[in-house]
Amino acid sequence: MERPSTVLDNVENFGKICRCGDCDGIHLRIEPVSVLLLIEAYIELVALLNTSASNYEVSVARLAADDHGFRG
Repeated sequence: MERPSTVLDNVENFGKICRCGDCDGIHLRIEPVSVLLLIEAYIELVALLNTSASNYEVSVARLAADDHGFRG
């Protein structure tokens, strides 16, 4: 019996992430690119994006502090 696909998130005019009912993989679509990931690779991608977003926020805060004359 085939399982239904599950939409994990959808941002209109940007992208969509689904767990496939056929292959149990994660289909990541950020227009115009579509990627099929194994669950383990998807989890690693999520960790990579979370870490990079956190590092980005730190770098922006440092630049803002430098712009205001704070050094640390």
